[in-house]
Amino acid sequence: MNIDMHAWHRVDIDRKMLKDFSTRSDARGLVQAGGFFALVAATGALAWASLGTAWVIPAFLLYGTVFAFSEAAAHELGHGTVFKTRWLNEAVYWAICLMSWREQVYSRWLHAKHHTYTHLTAAPYKDPELAFKRRPHSYIKLMTDFVRVSHGVQFLGAVFLHSFGIITKGAKEVVPEAEYKKMCDNSRVLLACYVAVFVWAVLAHSWLPIVFLFLARAYGTWLHELCALTQHTGLKENVLDHRVSSRTVKLNPVVRLLYWNMNFHIEHHMFPSVPFHALPRFHEAVAEQMPQPYGGLWSAWREILVIFARQRRDPEYVVVRELPVGKRGSAVA
Repeated sequence: MNIDMHAWHRVDIDRKMLKDFSTRSDARGLVQAGGFFALVAATGALAWASLGTAWVIPAFLLYGTVFAFSEAAAHELGHGTVFKTRWLNEAVYWAICLMSWREQVYSRWLHAKHHTYTHLTAAPYKDPELAFKRRPHSYIKLMTDFVRVSHGVQFLGAVFLHSFGIITKGAKEVVPEAEYKKMCDNSRVLLACYVAVFVWAVLAHSWLPIVFLFLARAYGTWLHELCALTQHTGLKENVLDHRVSSRTVKLNPVVRLLYWNMNFHIEHHMFPSVPFHALPRFHEAVAEQMPQPYGGLWSAWREILVIFARQRRDPEYVVVRELPVGKRGSAVA
């Protein structure tokens, strides 16, 4: 069975309507990206002002929480849908990748495979971005994800090795050889920037450059991970239907803004050409063909924790979503 984006089940939607939903906008991109950078700057200023006071820990936690959503921004910019103008998308993508410990070429190709093979584990198909690659799911892996240990090992490790021209196994599996040079060049720039932050800290005899510009990605990631780990965890594998393998979760407006509307995750996977700003409207347009969204993060996490517990006894246990009556995607295993 040949799997590509057209092999997946898609809901019925008028082509003109889909084209309208897929329209990119520089204005919407600038408002979203500009607002995000402004929020990072504002919470960073608050953290700076809190130094030497009792508010220092909550202030830095707030700053790190906002900063860590650079991961969500990197995801959207990687799709190239945030701006209509390509150079704007690429310029902002560079800054965001620096914040989120990602090199652009490797990240894009890796994520493209995730969209092609979403939640597939049956050979020869494999989703390279599975959050949990073994069952029963590991509580240790879950806890370390909340400080981005495995993410750092994978992506910072790749930046380091690629800077010296050593292509990692993960990159070889997803990146075409023609892209290796660009990937390595990007990695050298990123590594130089990270080294510069550490040199600045040494010269200034202060941890603050590292805490503000490098470690915020780790110590502030709790809320982003609470959102991101709901996307596919514990759902049925090896079915070509995103309604079965992905979750859409209702979030409050503030978290949705930080998360770039990626809580509409079924919709995003089914039609990745739809930009972040159109996903809420798109969700409403196709709601009758979708499973019921989860009522919030607690609703999704309550299910995930039950799955983790059930898999202690039955490693094959997964949740199978109830779908509206109609066509279902086919299985690959």
